[in-house]
Amino acid sequence: MARRHLLAISALLIGSLGWATAARAEPIRDLVTIGGAPENQLVGYGLVVGLAGSGDQTTQVPYTQQAITNMLSHEGITLPATAFMLPNDVASVMVTATVPPFSEPGSAINATVAAIGNATSLAGGVLLPTPLKGGNGLIYAQAQGPLLVSGFAAQAAGSSVTTNTPTVGRLSEGAILSRPIPTEADRDGHITLLLRDPNFADAANIAAAINVRMGAGTARAVSPGLVAVTDYSPAAGDVAFVAEVLAVDVRTAPQIPTVVVDAQSGTIVMGGGVELGPAVVSHGDLTVQIQAYNAVSQPAPFSNGRTTGVTNATINARPPVAHVVNLPSTTTLAQVAAALNAIGATPLDLVAIIEALKEAGALKADLKVI
Repeated sequence: MARRHLLAISALLIGSLGWATAARAEPIRDLVTIGGAPENQLVGYGLVVGLAGSGDQTTQVPYTQQAITNMLSHEGITLPATAFMLPNDVASVMVTATVPPFSEPGSAINATVAAIGNATSLAGGVLLPTPLKGGNGLIYAQAQGPLLVSGFAAQAAGSSVTTNTPTVGRLSEGAILSRPIPTEADRDGHITLLLRDPNFADAANIAAAINVRMGAGTARAVSPGLVAVTDYSPAAGDVAFVAEVLAVDVRTAPQIPTVVVDAQSGTIVMGGGVELGPAVVSHGDLTVQIQAYNAVSQPAPFSNGRTTGVTNATINARPPVAHVVNLPSTTTLAQVAAALNAIGATPLDLVAIIEALKEAGALKADLKVI
């Protein structure tokens, strides 16, 4: 069992074995985003049609029927108030999209479509034209087109089979931006660089590297997460100046060792430089199994008794078997994985163990639980 868990966790660490904690040179564009020009999120309500009987049951989802009526009315088709529809090839959906910074009208962006009724699958459906609004209520884009759904669902005679999530689809470049989203990237000849990972050393190094390349006084580290840059080359154009700034190489600070834990799935990912101090871990489980089975009590012949059902149960309890393991001080990812798997715990158990090691001060790394 320990070997099986070791292989599972080792697979998660393969991509991290090459990470180095030493300082390294990277272009500024990999470390920052431009202030005042964030990604913008859009959302809209729409209808997906053409489903093969896997759409909403309109008697249970009244807003789908109302949306169909409104759509037909917009197309010049008026239905009486008493009209009763039972379409099963239409589904109500919410459409979301993220607009990259500096996107211009006419840009094609990706969109995600998710069912909000009781549709069982969106496979094969087509999204009708759907306006997408920003947080201010203005329409910035419109999405439409056939959906790409990776999931599958089928049911018959009370049985069903589902693969992945068939009620979520994707529109690859299926939304078109119709108006520009205002930005404040350039304020009176100044731009701000926002560090993706705020750090005192990185902010100072970025400002120093820009000043060496573009001239003294061009950049100033305002905070661990912000570097202010003044445009001293207006003749070259703002776009060319920003491109030159973002291309400057800067030596970053050593990476802080980090352990990321997904408490829901039991996934554990460790970055380079993680160390484990000496510790003693005890782990055990208590398993209780209850089995119920039905029997029939049959009376003797001519006894005027009645046949009755009897429910019996058997309860088995297995006491916990404690595993006490002495974890030595380790300095490599392979040693950390081997030490944790020596306990023989499942990945979900390892989540609790790692959190306890951090509280005890034995895990020398930042712990992020997602």
